[in-house]
Amino acid sequence: MRDRITFSRDQYGAPSAKTDTGHFNLLAGQLISDIINYAPDLLQLLDKIDRVRTGQSPVEEYEGNSALFQATPDGVLVADLEDDGDSATYTFDEARAAILQYLDFLAPSAAQKQDAVARWEAESGRAYPHRAELGLS
Repeated sequence: MRDRITFSRDQYGAPSAKTDTGHFNLLAGQLISDIINYAPDLLQLLDKIDRVRTGQSPVEEYEGNSALFQATPDGVLVADLEDDGDSATYTFDEARAAILQYLDFLAPSAAQKQDAVARWEAESGRAYPHRAELGLS
């Protein structure tokens, strides 16, 4: 990644993010404000990227309270839903790396990742296709 993201928790326990150069500000902002502490939604974002990247779907979206995450064949667009309407585009690799980094922050152990996968599978009604990427069998 060109820009490094550092995830932490504030004095109230809420997630926060700091980026080195600002390139990942919108994506990091969406992760901490829309995903917050719910790791299964990170798996949903990863699945959406993969479905577009592999040609299974032309476009996949995730709309939160603060931003729209849109995976297209050109990469991932994150658009701020606030009045200023800022947006940024990321490559699939950049977006995946940031999402996986946040997943490691929220669910650092294999047991926590397994719990997130189990919740994702219960919600989606199908097996999570990328267990190996998470270090799970």
